[in-house]
Formats: sequence, C-alpha cells, structure tokens
Amino acid sequence: MPTTEQRVSSRPPRVGGPRLSASAPPEGGPVRQGLSINTRVARIFAWVGLLLWALYAILPMLWLLLAATKSGTELATRPPFAFGSFSRIAESWEHLVEFNNGAMFGWLGNTVILTGAQIVLTLVATIPAGYALGACQFRLRRPILIVTLGLILLPGGALVLPQFLEMVALGLVGNRLSVILPGAVFPLGIYLTFIYFSTTIGKDIYDAARVDGCTEWQVFVKIALPLAAPIIALVTFFSFMRNWGEFLLPYIMLNSDQFPLPVGLAVLASAAPELNPNTIGQFDIGVSEVILATLLTMAPVLLVLLFTQRTVLRGATILGGALRG
Repeated sequence: MPTTEQRVSSRPPRVGGPRLSASAPPEGGPVRQGLSINTRVARIFAWVGLLLWALYAILPMLWLLLAATKSGTELATRPPFAFGSFSRIAESWEHLVEFNNGAMFGWLGNTVILTGAQIVLTLVATIPAGYALGACQFRLRRPILIVTLGLILLPGGALVLPQFLEMVALGLVGNRLSVILPGAVFPLGIYLTFIYFSTTIGKDIYDAARVDGCTEWQVFVKIALPLAAPIIALVTFFSFMRNWGEFLLPYIMLNSDQFPLPVGLAVLASAAPELNPNTIGQFDIGVSEVILATLLTMAPVLLVLLFTQRTVLRGATILGGALRG
C-alpha cells in the first residue's frame, strides 16, 4: 500500500498556475466595479444642479459688467449680453466725477472711514470678549452666551429704531459715531472667538501660565493673542463684509454729506431719468452711470475676498475642526 508521500507525489501537476479562489482578487489589485445606475443618475443631477447654481450666480455679474459698456438706449435695444464700447465707460466715469462736484469720492471716503473705524472697534471689543467667555469661568458666563446667540438670530433691521432713539438721547444723530458704535457690536464675531479660545487653544496652556504667576491680562496678551491670528483675520473679514454694504443705519443717522457708497448709490439712482422721470434734463446720469458706480462699490469687496481667501479659509477650517471635535 503506497504511503501518503507517494500518493501526493503521484498527483499530476496543475496546469495554468495557482487556482484563484472566489474571494481573492486577481493580481494587479481589486476589480473596480462599475457605478450603479442610481449613482450615475444622482451624479448627473448633482452636476446639473451645480451648473444651474453657478449660472444663477455668474450671469447677473456678467450682465453688470457688459451693461456698463452700453447706454440706456442700447440696454433696451441690444441683446443683454452684448458688448458696447470702452468709450461709454470713460463717458460714464466723467459723468460720475462731475455729479454733485465729485460726490462719488466723498461717498468713498465716508465708507472707508466708517468701515475702518467699525473694524477696529469690533476687534477691540470682540477678541477680549471671546477670550473671556472661552477661557475664563465666571458666574454670568452662560447667560451672556445665550444673549449673544439671541442677538445673532435677531434680524439687524429690528434694532434700527431702538438704536435711533438711543442716538437721539445721546445727541449723536448726524455724527459718524451714530453708525460706528452700533456697527462695532458684532455678536457673531464674539461667538466665533469664544469657540476658538475654548476649543482650539488647550486650557492646560492657560492654567500653566496662571500657575507661573501671569495675570489674566498677561495670559491674554502673551499667550492667547499671539495664537489668535486665524480668528482675528476671520472676524476682520466678516466685519468688513458686514459694514461695507450697510445702507439702512447710515441713511437714517447721517447727513447727506456723510453718506457712504451704498446710500450714495440710491442718491445716484434717483438722479437717473430712466429710474426717476422727475429728474429728466437735470443731471448727466443714466442707468449706465449707476451700473458703473455699483461695480466700483463692489470692487473693494472682491479684491479683499481675492487676497484674503487663504487666510479666511484657514480660520474657517480651524473653527470647523474645533466644532467637529
């Protein structure tokens, strides 16, 4: 009787190499299965939706750019996305410069003053407040956080009347402070700063500095503030976006010579005969001049977004990670 070794050695060799099991992938990596029909349809709908959304956002901007190159008559007769001429832009610019003895430059200067002062005061108030709520423990901490969240959810227009009455009582109506002071109150900035200081910077760092003898102010200035560059950039950006386009409060609080650009655009539009028939023949202002002024008002916002997008995204990414953590 043959032994086990003789039976194994007497088996014929396999032809075609090693046998592949049903579960083992072939050489060269796993087999990539095709997408299911439902997945493909979902992707197609997603791409179509994104394309429509992009067109919805881009087409108005494209129309504005092209409309600035056409006169009022051309806007009514030519195709909406037809290009006019660069000479029309130069002519519209001359009319803007001549309107009310260069009022456009005054509006621009007022906007820079108001927005710059609001950003500075926002940072001065927001960063320490967020640090106190995020890194310190005190009795009224939770109620203050609840009030801050409530102010974030409250529409800005709901506070215009109380703010106006307050400025009347203080005698500040007609003064730039009547717009700067309310604009410096930024509940969203306080809450974002609170999240940053309470989650991104470890409490052990604060405690170690306090054990070493640092006062709370020294902990804030020497420890927290140098690490807060991302949130400072984020709050600065949001404050700029919020205050640059402010219309209602300056319109109510300020005199005509103190108006910023958004209110100036309304004044300019009221001087265009196509928009206000009562001004026919009084000013060399038309729809194309109003459109050009609108583009000039939007240009600083686009430039700030272009040059600060990396810093803003970095701060937003850090906050997003802190919220997920």
